[in-house]
Amino acid sequence: MKKSLLLLILVYCHSISAQRLPVLNLIKYDTTDLKGYYFFTASSNLIITDKETNIIFYKPWNFDYTFTLAPNKEMFLGTNDFAYLLDSTFKIIDSFVCKKGVKNDPHDALALPEGHILLLGTENVKMVFSDLPDFKERWKSDTAFIPTAVIQEQDAQHNVVFEWHAKDHFLLSDADSFFDNRDNPPEWTHSNALALDGDGNILLSSRNLNEITKINRNNGFIMWRFGGKHNEFKFVNCPVPFYGQHDIKRLTNGHITLFDNGQNSVSHGARAMEFELDEKNKIATLVWSYTYDKNSSSNGRGNVQRLSDGNTLISYGKHFSGDVCFLIVNSSGKKLMQVNGPSVYRVTNYQDLPFQLHRPVINCFDSAGVKYFDAGAGYKSYKWNTGDTTRIIKITNQGSYSVFVPYGDGGFISSEKYRMEDIYKPCESGSSPRNKKE
Repeated sequence: MKKSLLLLILVYCHSISAQRLPVLNLIKYDTTDLKGYYFFTASSNLIITDKETNIIFYKPWNFDYTFTLAPNKEMFLGTNDFAYLLDSTFKIIDSFVCKKGVKNDPHDALALPEGHILLLGTENVKMVFSDLPDFKERWKSDTAFIPTAVIQEQDAQHNVVFEWHAKDHFLLSDADSFFDNRDNPPEWTHSNALALDGDGNILLSSRNLNEITKINRNNGFIMWRFGGKHNEFKFVNCPVPFYGQHDIKRLTNGHITLFDNGQNSVSHGARAMEFELDEKNKIATLVWSYTYDKNSSSNGRGNVQRLSDGNTLISYGKHFSGDVCFLIVNSSGKKLMQVNGPSVYRVTNYQDLPFQLHRPVINCFDSAGVKYFDAGAGYKSYKWNTGDTTRIIKITNQGSYSVFVPYGDGGFISSEKYRMEDIYKPCESGSSPRNKKE
């Protein structure tokens, strides 16, 4: 490379705006190979990490809620005002908002295979407490407008094809009074998770009721209530009920999983739970659970994901035990890995992506006896882990090098790490999965 060209490239610089990224510390307890990618939101960013939880993509965002893959090779994002579909460049291609005066609830939304969207919403319901002295005392008023859940299903043309209102099926007295002083303004259901059941009906998690509810997707009737004051199931192998739960899912074996936050007037350790449900005879058998710390509950958020290899990912949300973010355990409850970091809403692992992430490649070269790393042309800005902001940097220390560049619609993507082992022979001793040797 000519010196004049080298100097020109070294001077050419567009800085990436400062963005606070979460610090994730991976601890591996087992030699089992980690797989796939992790999707979540944290520190007001959309985040994708590699299997070693290195951040490989981020996009500044104002909300920390649902960020997942959608069924049609797209991505799905829930926020306070809209649910968004994103294409492989992270560009918004569609948005969904609740209709008929209902406000989007950012806790959850689902992109369904047929192109429909299942939205969780809220509406304010006026309640009169003339015959409810306990509630009159709690709210210090004769009347109050109280938020409660709504479910809307919209088709690809944004037409509402199904609607369900919690106020038509739940009583205000169904709520656990433990949550009265925690919600401002006070809430009724604080519903926080949706799932499409294997038979096509809807599972709803409502934190303030400590309840999972199955709802008929054709007529809106409640099919059963699991947990809380109106629990219909006999618990087997589960002497302590779940409280303030999040994230309900139906597994391929017919069981359900949920994240039990465990916080109540008599709290217990936050835990992942798997139940075998006999829906005909109303028997719920706890067949598997995992508790990180029996004395530490979770104040909110969290999820459970059964992975294809039988291991289980558990995200602890606002956990009260140190800085644990999420972990993976095997079926025997042995920890395989743990990630310490900030509270995240939910974490989802994907073994593969339905699209390719085009990451920059670091190349090493010599110019007049001096060694340099080159992140490649064509990017508006560069941000190396060394703090450098030019396309080409001089090699000064051994270690791992990586660089972020702009990617897609407002995001940034990183190179794979270039591990340089010998400062005197960096181009010969270095390794990058997409460059030289591994």
